Amino acid sequence: KLFSLSLTMTLAFALAGRALSAFAFVASTGRKLPSSTHLSHIRTQITRSYSSTTTLGATQFVLHYDYIPEVLEKRGPYREGHIGLLKELAAEGKCLLGGPSGPVGMEVPTGALFVFTDEESAKIFVKDDPYVEAGIVTGHSITEWNVVIEKE
Repeated sequence: KLFSLSLTMTLAFALAGRALSAFAFVASTGRKLPSSTHLSHIRTQITRSYSSTTTLGATQFVLHYDYIPEVLEKRGPYREGHIGLLKELAAEGKCLLGGPSGPVGMEVPTGALFVFTDEESAKIFVKDDPYVEAGIVTGHSITEWNVVIEKE
């Protein structure tokens, strides 16, 4: 979901006219207006300024699993199906990353984290995951995550 003040600024232009538009441009950019500036130029500059600095990244969905304490001993017969399903979703571009999680220095994971591009894919994974059916997963939650910063 994108967040941009350009719509708000456009409405301000329509309601307050050129004087407010000029003020908003100066306030948002810190620059003085050239005498030949037109309303359309001001609107374009403000839209660019706000869009490039306030846009949120893509919304992603984080799936958190809780595991049984004996996860390492009991996962064997189900691991291939679990990993295979993740690989399928990754190949489709739906699962971005995932793996076991727990306290720093853990020897046995207490759960897992997975990042999906959409909520439906996370739900499908839970529904079809052999770990869930086998009782290795004791609980799960899906959280919406609005990524604000990401290494390009």
